[in-house]
Amino acid sequence: MTAAPPPDASQRPPAGGRADEPVVDWDAEEEAVEARRGPRRLDARTRRRWWVIGTVAVLLMTATAVWFGLSATLGRVHWVDTGHQIVSGTQVDVRFDLRRDPAREVTCRLEAQDVSHAVVGRTEVTVPPAAAESPTRHVESVRTASPAITGYVEECWYTEDGPRHDS
Repeated sequence: MTAAPPPDASQRPPAGGRADEPVVDWDAEEEAVEARRGPRRLDARTRRRWWVIGTVAVLLMTATAVWFGLSATLGRVHWVDTGHQIVSGTQVDVRFDLRRDPAREVTCRLEAQDVSHAVVGRTEVTVPPAAAESPTRHVESVRTASPAITGYVEECWYTEDGPRHDS
């Protein structure tokens, strides 16, 4: 005796359904609809609206970033270490440029370090108001307890405001 071949998928009743309901292949249906009308596209007004929304969002984020950046730096003292010179085993000269409001007095904390990066000298220098426009170049000495290999500006601030960080 030979067994009958299994019924075709389109002839099987749906799971939990009735035998007289036709089985629909929804993937084939969807492909047929897309073939008739083409791929789904956004109309011109919808595309333009999303371009406007995206452009406005990017402009707002850019403005926010600029605002945060300016508020973090305006009105502050800025310095650039431009070098150092080892004068002796007990002194380092630190050279730096200072950008600030020339009418205000500035205090800078200078440090010197040895070969193991330990601080071997620290001093605070006061830079009086300047007649010249900003930036100005300064060379200040740091006395050291032992031979140093480098000297640098740790921090600068307007004298009347006080330091931002305590050491």
